[in-house]
Amino acid sequence: MGFLDDLKVVDATRLLPGGYCTMLLSDMGAEVVKVEQPGLGDYMRATPPTRKGRSPLHETVNRNKLSIGIDLKEPEGKQVMRRLLKDADVFVEGFRPGAIGRLGFSFPDVRRVSPKIVYCSISAYGQGDRLSSMPAHDVNFQAMAGTLAYGKYGSVPQLQLGDMVSGMYAAVAILGALAMKKRQAVRIDVPIVQSLLSWMVMPVSAYIATGEAPTEGSSLIFGSTPYYNTYRTSDGKRVAVAAIEHEFWRNLVRELGVPEIEQKRFGTKDDRAVVARTLTRIFAGRPRAHWESRLMSKDTCVTPVLEVDEALGSEWAKAGSLLFSLDGDGQILNNPVKASPEVRSGPFTRAPELGEHTGRIMKSLGYSASQTSRLKKAGVVQ
Repeated sequence: MGFLDDLKVVDATRLLPGGYCTMLLSDMGAEVVKVEQPGLGDYMRATPPTRKGRSPLHETVNRNKLSIGIDLKEPEGKQVMRRLLKDADVFVEGFRPGAIGRLGFSFPDVRRVSPKIVYCSISAYGQGDRLSSMPAHDVNFQAMAGTLAYGKYGSVPQLQLGDMVSGMYAAVAILGALAMKKRQAVRIDVPIVQSLLSWMVMPVSAYIATGEAPTEGSSLIFGSTPYYNTYRTSDGKRVAVAAIEHEFWRNLVRELGVPEIEQKRFGTKDDRAVVARTLTRIFAGRPRAHWESRLMSKDTCVTPVLEVDEALGSEWAKAGSLLFSLDGDGQILNNPVKASPEVRSGPFTRAPELGEHTGRIMKSLGYSASQTSRLKKAGVVQ
């Protein structure tokens, strides 16, 4: 028995935020029907790099889902969508504000069809903000939330933090709405930029305390202290040091053979400079593997800085089955959550082709084979 085995979700989103939200729900057993535009589908289907003509990003985010192509601009397509929503528990949309309403599927529209629907909208800045009508992607979201101000200016972030955090917030809010003792229609508005900004707890807290935006070297998490930093090793790699507590700091400096710097970490600026130079010199003298072997088991809060291939190949990633195969066709990222009983009752299934389940879904909605065939020929469904 999975957590959400009886939950029915209609997903009318594209790309990561909505797709990640409904992936989390489908991983817990929900039936997610992905409504896509005929002939085009979710843009993630073509996101490079691809493998055997399929995008691993699409394969990961849209696993476990069903797909139907519906032209929501066509009257008969709208009718198919209404039938689909009638028995749905959750509806997730990611259009620009107002667009889904012009198609006839605003919150009041859907509530009339499904009186207890949990209706979730994901947009750049929220449904009531004019900026949500502007086109944007994750790098724009991170730029506006302030996260690009830290680290190396001009670099494109490798993590789509805005997309992922908003998708997770959406899933959490949906689960909260479903847990209400008195089930009723709920309208959820998830803004991507504000979601990301809300994760910046430490930078924002620093600003609240000082009245100034934190800068490099201004505090512990911004590189001001040598005991919370990264250091280059002799092979050009890095180790991360987070010996904040005195016990771990003492263990580290004694293991490194420099107990004389133990009391200098909270000293003057010159004292801290001595500590930084000492650690830089020591770590640069041996390869990363040496420090990993020597320090990780000694309660020093030192770890290697891994590349993604190294992380995936690690013992802990393998033990958690972070990579797994679907239908023997390559690998995708797994959900890390484990539970007893199982989070999902059945096995994961591969991401669907566009319209792969249209016939099955149409039949469940009461359409005959001939009616479905006619709508397909007319381009209403795919």
